[in-house]
Amino acid sequence: MTKYVRALLMAATGVATVGTAAAQTLPNYGNYESLKKTFRVGIDATIFGTQGNVLANQQRAFEQDEIDGIIDYLDPAEIAQEIGPQAAQFASITGIFDIRGANGIASYNQGSPVLTVRVVNDDGSTFVNKNGDACAFTYNGQTRQDSFDQFDSAVDDENSPTSRTLTTCLTGALVRNSPVDPLAGNPASLQSSLARSSLDFTSGDSLIEEMGPDGSGANSAGDPWIIGATAGFGNAGRFDITKIDARIARGFRVFEGGRARLKFDLPFSYTRINGTPAYTAQVGLGLEVPVSPNFSIEPRVAYGATGSAQIGQVGHILQGSIAGRYVLYGIGRGRVVLGAMGGYSQTLGTPFTDVDLDPGLKNGVFRGGGAYETPLNMRVGGRLTSLRASYTFTQYTGSDLYNNNFHEFGLSLGLRPREEQVRALRDVVRFNVATIRASGFEQYTVGFGFRF
Repeated sequence: MTKYVRALLMAATGVATVGTAAAQTLPNYGNYESLKKTFRVGIDATIFGTQGNVLANQQRAFEQDEIDGIIDYLDPAEIAQEIGPQAAQFASITGIFDIRGANGIASYNQGSPVLTVRVVNDDGSTFVNKNGDACAFTYNGQTRQDSFDQFDSAVDDENSPTSRTLTTCLTGALVRNSPVDPLAGNPASLQSSLARSSLDFTSGDSLIEEMGPDGSGANSAGDPWIIGATAGFGNAGRFDITKIDARIARGFRVFEGGRARLKFDLPFSYTRINGTPAYTAQVGLGLEVPVSPNFSIEPRVAYGATGSAQIGQVGHILQGSIAGRYVLYGIGRGRVVLGAMGGYSQTLGTPFTDVDLDPGLKNGVFRGGGAYETPLNMRVGGRLTSLRASYTFTQYTGSDLYNNNFHEFGLSLGLRPREEQVRALRDVVRFNVATIRASGFEQYTVGFGFRF
């Protein structure tokens, strides 16, 4: 856990800014915005004359894929290698840090040893964490090296008050300002995966669809296992995203001969953001209850956790939801499935450590959409086939997120059993392609699933 905390605190100090209380546009020092890696830094060193005129100016830009060592750009000993020892101790030095899309500045004023840092919003205003603390910090040593060493020690000591505040500032800023945070705030995050799992039209694996128009398929379909995987490729601004999802699910009839199905779901994800890995695991438990042959409701509770020391994120989320599905038969040769879901998700404190890694998100989540599935005349390997098209819209309320909503479009081909019976209402194999769209975000996925 210490490794994760260290990574978070280094990012927090990087997403730090000096300064002025007024909102401002962050300058593009050294043209750092042209760089493409996950972590970017722009450094400006200026010597001013007595009248405020510029006597000398140097700018540098740096980038790296992992968070380790990000605060070293504030170390006067490191700065001296770029601009010379005298300028490193006297010049006005400002560093802008882009930590996965969350921005900030750190600076020494001309002739001053004081290092001032604060976490900022996109407009340059000071970020306020969930506890109401302004994310601004000052380190005052006798020399700039002393100030930096104080700062570095605060990062190392995860139990210090400064470190605790820095951590809550960073975790909160990332889910609101980063388009690729693994925990929350974007369609590739754990938060969004939990929402999609609660109401997914891609595969048509709900009990109400298996029952058929007269409800006779409720028991004949058995208690299915589902195993599937998808591979996704996309981008959010300068970030390239590769994501591999795997899922194991099982349905159980609550009572012999009963219609309700208890659904156990275990998804896993491996994500690479500009080549840097993050890992996610979830567990979900739902109970789908048919109210009529056409309509079912499903209360569900799910939990997920994610972590990446290289990216600088660790956290977990609990979500509760209730979904409803309604099936319309006789629409052409196929059927239409309509559905809606309402839920609540909340980030949690991290166990096994006293450090508060919880960004304090509390969000309502709402999903709605539908699918149309129709049988095809084509057979593959002697099996019946079906084509399915789906659309879902997701909207978040409550805590601010980078993306408060997103759209999903899907198309899939299913292969059914050879025998002509009610059991054939469900697919044995389904291949799917889909896209997810949000402001500044796009992803394409291909996948398959087996049912047995």
